[in-house]
Amino acid sequence: MIRLPEFSEDQEYRILRETASAYALNELAPRAEQLDLEPAAWRVKEAMSKAGDMGILAALIPEDHGGGGLDDYAFCVALEEIAVEEAGVAAALLAHNAALLPAALGEFEGLITGVGDEAYPACLAFPGEISLSGGKVSGKVPYALNAQECPIITVIPSGGGGTQAVTLRGDAGGVEIAAEAYPMGLRAARAGSIRFEGAEPSNVISGGNMEEAVERALLLGFAAIATGISRNALQKAYAYARERYQAGKMIIEHQQMRIFLAEMLTAIEQSKALVQKACEDEGLAPAMMAWLRSTESACKSAMDGVQIHGGYGYMRDYGMERLMRDAKYCQMYPMTSQEALLRLIEISEAG
Repeated sequence: MIRLPEFSEDQEYRILRETASAYALNELAPRAEQLDLEPAAWRVKEAMSKAGDMGILAALIPEDHGGGGLDDYAFCVALEEIAVEEAGVAAALLAHNAALLPAALGEFEGLITGVGDEAYPACLAFPGEISLSGGKVSGKVPYALNAQECPIITVIPSGGGGTQAVTLRGDAGGVEIAAEAYPMGLRAARAGSIRFEGAEPSNVISGGNMEEAVERALLLGFAAIATGISRNALQKAYAYARERYQAGKMIIEHQQMRIFLAEMLTAIEQSKALVQKACEDEGLAPAMMAWLRSTESACKSAMDGVQIHGGYGYMRDYGMERLMRDAKYCQMYPMTSQEALLRLIEISEAG
């Protein structure tokens, strides 16, 4: 096992990291392949259930509102460790928490106290073109995590300045959910598209800039998940390089293989530092930068890991192809890299 350099963190984060790592290793690692192949709702829910013991099912909700009360960095630490073993479950937990976040910013508290055995994973229907008119919700969200068989859906209506959020029951009239036909990655997050046709909301939540808060949470969360994927890629590639012989010696002794591994190691440390720094800043731009670099690094690390494995890298048995698929999905949501770069320039010009 290759050792990562010591990363400077307060003791509370190190303890949480160890707890989340143990959960991922014991609960997720043994069923990671099955969660990718057959991510049935009951199987995902079972895998997520013990995350509640760490306060991860309502991580960003203050403790006095019934949540875990974790700060942004603590939540990212937990997501990173979980993603090392199963990025799809980490994405499901992120989307669930992002769906609950507007309730912590607005006046409504029912969604928070309603989190229980039948209330997760909640679906975040974002981004999309949604209207709230005459007390009815209409529109379409082309891609939503946790969409299938979800108990609660959170949407942010368009044109409202991002200061309103709406919750609906997943089985409410006027709500039509279609599973994604063939999800490339993050399959445990059970993505799908949602169409609303005059659906009646359960609650309307009003408060601060909910759209930006949700977007920032997603960017930070997926940056952390991408970091976890990079770590998994490094572990698998390093272990394989120490077992496989080519031209009479282990492939880890070949210079190019060592360069691949060193680049992965460097990328992981960069991603961890960017996430930590972005969590300390309430702005959207640092979160966007962390997401851009971390997801790009995860895609490269996964691809290099496949190359180190040679032809075996494309076989499901070795787990590298799953990492490559998961990493690419992290780079595509909640926006494309090109959209993020253009918005980043706009934010910088406006500032």
